[in-house]
Amino acid sequence: MSNGSIDTLPEPRGPAAALQRAADVVSLFGAWAAGLCIVGLTLLVLTDILLAFFSKYLSFVPSGTGVGWEYSAYLMGAAFLLGSGMTLRAGLQLRVELIMSSRHALRVRVLEIFSATLGSIVSGSMTIWLLEFTLRTHRYGEVSQESFTPLWIPQAVLTLGAGVLAFQMIARLISAIAGHPLNDPKLGAASAIE
Repeated sequence: MSNGSIDTLPEPRGPAAALQRAADVVSLFGAWAAGLCIVGLTLLVLTDILLAFFSKYLSFVPSGTGVGWEYSAYLMGAAFLLGSGMTLRAGLQLRVELIMSSRHALRVRVLEIFSATLGSIVSGSMTIWLLEFTLRTHRYGEVSQESFTPLWIPQAVLTLGAGVLAFQMIARLISAIAGHPLNDPKLGAASAIE
């Protein structure tokens, strides 16, 4: 451009781009839910720490919530899976950068298609398995031994998170096949901080 501004690539169009935008919206909601899980986890741990501290000096204060370890595990698992779709889209997942930084665009695209295919199979299978597991747990009415929480509830959240990742992975595969950009670094938390 003659005015010195940087050229920008046109926004991808078509069914693959529409699917990617839908996956981005779902992943964004998943990321917000993951953030809420981290806030809940932090509050739960702080509550247990404060209760443990005050119980040393005040006999009527319990030494903990009684569900701290159990719910911390649920919240950590939920945060990990719910946030994984946005992590993938932002390009912040672990990858073999030496191969991906190759100057051979065709080689990189083929590797992206291969890895997205494998990731779609694994994350899709995980989602289906978790869904079946959650439905079976619900059908049998299983509860945790500590808090008597119906186990299908945290399992359903994990299933939802796996579904978010699978959706983003499938959208990545289709975008890779269509030749669209795969990562959107401005969606990452690091980009927001910088």
